[in-house]
Amino acid sequence: MVFFRVYGRDLLRFFIVLYLPVVIVSLILPQGGSEDSTSGFPAVAFIFNFFYQPIYTGALIYQLARIEAGLPWTVREGFITGVRLWDKLLLVNLVSLTLTLIGLMAFIVPGLLVYARLALAEYRVVLAGDHPKDALKNSFEITRPFTLPIIACTAVLFGVYLSLQLVIEWLAASLSMTGFLPEIMNGLLSVVVMVFLTILLFRFYGLAADADLPSN
Repeated sequence: MVFFRVYGRDLLRFFIVLYLPVVIVSLILPQGGSEDSTSGFPAVAFIFNFFYQPIYTGALIYQLARIEAGLPWTVREGFITGVRLWDKLLLVNLVSLTLTLIGLMAFIVPGLLVYARLALAEYRVVLAGDHPKDALKNSFEITRPFTLPIIACTAVLFGVYLSLQLVIEWLAASLSMTGFLPEIMNGLLSVVVMVFLTILLFRFYGLAADADLPSN
């Protein structure tokens, strides 16, 4: 919480410029992209988020590193960094997601372990300049001592997220909310959780980097 008190204004500025458009577009796209779909799955919005996610995640990682180092930064620089590394971050995400899903189908636990061991691959791409293959390999190595803490912290965060989603649904039903309001609240909640997760993993990256220093 100290981090947010000190850097809350910077994170809010970043959120408004790079994250808020994602929420707005995600609310618009499902109606245009899945109106005829019987499954109700917002395919267009999902695809948009999936392909845009590497840009704003890379930008946020860049911003966090600059903030921690006490260096100046701009949203434009972060965005350019995310765009420049988009293909590498997307490849890392695809490989990590595929391996995690395969692991989850193998009795869940292997999937959680794969998720934790590859969780810092994006940070290796942005902050260490690793090639995607090296980023995945190095993430697998440096997360070895932090596997269970990463799983536990992520589980707690998503437990809170699911609880808040239930609260939003209850409020929507109790107050007879209609239209975009519940969707906006859920969209904002999803973005806030993603920001928290990125910051959480950034702290683990710092711990892993410090733990790796003696061996270099």
